[in-house]
This record gives sequence, C-alpha cells and structure tokens, in this order.
Amino acid sequence: MMKQLQSTRFLVLSLLIIVAAATRALPILLPNIWNFTAVGALAIFAGSQFTDKRLAFIIPLAAMALSDVFIGQGFNVVVYAGFVAMVACGLFIRNRVNVTNVALASVAGAFAFFLITNFAFFYSWYPHNMQGIIQSYIMGLPFLRNMLIADVIYGVLLFGGFYLLEKRYPTVALVKK
Repeated sequence: MMKQLQSTRFLVLSLLIIVAAATRALPILLPNIWNFTAVGALAIFAGSQFTDKRLAFIIPLAAMALSDVFIGQGFNVVVYAGFVAMVACGLFIRNRVNVTNVALASVAGAFAFFLITNFAFFYSWYPHNMQGIIQSYIMGLPFLRNMLIADVIYGVLLFGGFYLLEKRYPTVALVKK
C-alpha cells in the first residue's frame, strides 16, 4: 500500500478527487442548483480507478469531510452512506470502464443515493406512513435530477480527463500485471 501511495497515479487520482470535492461549494455560490456537484461522479470514479479498495472509499470520503469543514456543513452519516454506495457502484465496473458501464454505474449510484438519503429524510421530516415516504421521495426528485445531470457532466470530465492524462502521461496509467 505504501508504494501505491507514492505513485504518480495515486497522486493524480487524489488531486482530481480533491478538486471535484471542492465543487460542493457551488450551492453556496449558486444557491439554485442544490446537488449539482462532482461528488457522485468522483465516488464512481474513485471506485473504478483505485487499485486498493480501501483507498477507493477513504480518499473520496476524506475529501468530502474536508469540504464539509470548509463549507460549514456538519457530518451526516446517511449522506456518507449514500456516497459509500456510489463508490461500490464504481468498484463494480472496475476493470470494465467504458462509456456504457460508467453511465450505468452513475445512474445506479444516483438512485442508490436518492433511495438511501430520502428514506432517512422521510424518517426525520415526514409522517411515518406510506404517504410520508411517498412525499419524501417526490420532494427529492429535483435533487435526483440535479445529481444525475451533474454526474453526467462531471463524469465526462473526470473519466475523459483521466483517460487523456493516461494517454499523454503513461506513468499515470495503471500497469497491468
């Protein structure tokens, strides 16, 4: 693991994830686009790109925690659980990264995040009955829409940008054994 931490690939992946996590500040600057951040795409990206599964979870969650400090948002275990599910979607496409699989993992991850977080909001904010859960999921649809759009845009930037970096700088590419 120590050798991996010192690799050019690890450094580039980590830097991309930290920059993507910084997009969480966008709602502060542009308050009408909640959930339009790179965090979902970076979770899928991390899961699919880090060779060490532990790092695939640790790096994006640490970047999120760091961004939480800067934007003044408290730790919400349910939100982090949603992003853990998204990293798992990225792990599922590891070694099979292509446009179709990235798109499918992104949609699956966004829906997993939506289902996990809105169930928690239902439990906290809405009546504890079927009408309450339906209301919670309906109220979350604009956030799901924004996340899906952001995942497409940022997914293209992360996966496409990293692909171009790998082509231009072979030391960034994963050495297959």
